[in-house]
Amino acid sequence: MVVGAMVVQELRRDWMSSMRVEVVLEDVPENEAAVQAWLDAMRANNAVVDAVYLDPVLASKELEKELGEPFMEFLGESPLPPVIELALEREWIGREGLSGLEDQVDQWSGMEGVVRVEYPEVLLGRLEKGFEDWTYPGLMLMVVLMLIVVAQITNVVRLSVFGRRFLIRSMELVGAPPHKIRRPFIAEAMGYGIIGALLAYALVVFALNAVQSFLPATLGAWGAEQLGAVLASQLLVGLVLTGLSARWAVGRYFGARLDRLV
Repeated sequence: MVVGAMVVQELRRDWMSSMRVEVVLEDVPENEAAVQAWLDAMRANNAVVDAVYLDPVLASKELEKELGEPFMEFLGESPLPPVIELALEREWIGREGLSGLEDQVDQWSGMEGVVRVEYPEVLLGRLEKGFEDWTYPGLMLMVVLMLIVVAQITNVVRLSVFGRRFLIRSMELVGAPPHKIRRPFIAEAMGYGIIGALLAYALVVFALNAVQSFLPATLGAWGAEQLGAVLASQLLVGLVLTGLSARWAVGRYFGARLDRLV
């Protein structure tokens, strides 16, 4: 459940940060210093991870090579405008989303010397809407799966305690306090919870390695922080579920009559 949510968020950040924003300038910068001033101004924004100036003359020459038509000879000047291409910061776009990008585009558009700002608005909108449309069904599916897991763990622990119900009642009859009766059962169940969490973690790591070839950009950067969060969440869920299940199962037999034990 945690891994699924993390992978979806990583995919969203990767896809949205792969889009490029083009800031179209009104005039070609006079010299290298002017170009560098524009780049420094853009890179100073926390939404931008990199900025590249696309020279219109060089871009036109590249376009001539691709088209095989020397249009520069009869046009006399480059038909392409000067552009600064911006790469968005991955964590920023993942946090702010399309609405944050739209606000940022409005700020760039209002800068002196900027004609317009272009970005794949329709594609980003569809991408954002797609993630939103799948969020609630995915969340409901995760909740259902979690409920199934809780029911199975509770049932297994209950059956394990049921086999020793006479021992629990006997310990109570000889005067053992409830917390001392519960302690060994809870410790045993939580031990199995740790083992189950470690096995589940091993399966998750194996599955992530298996799909990494399909999502190298998404999972290739995962390190100790992400994997540690997965392990911690699995251990926490395993310990809490097994501990509470054992406590509840043992408590059912405190003060139980003989007909209930049989």
